[in-house]
Amino acid sequence: MLVNAEGTSRQSPMRTGEVELLEFLAQRRACDDRDREIACSNVGALARGVRNALLTVTPLWIALVWWLAR
Repeated sequence: MLVNAEGTSRQSPMRTGEVELLEFLAQRRACDDRDREIACSNVGALARGVRNALLTVTPLWIALVWWLAR
């Protein structure tokens, strides 16, 4: 991260160091948002997998309970 507090941009009265810092923070936030989105989608996929596994095994549990109840 370059911070040049001496120079100013010709188009903006903001110092170039401030602009670079704002760009850095914006990129960092975008990366954090992307990582959070990926983590949420992974958790959702895990939850779907667990639910599907339980639904697949449910007939076996029902058969076991029925057999034990006899």
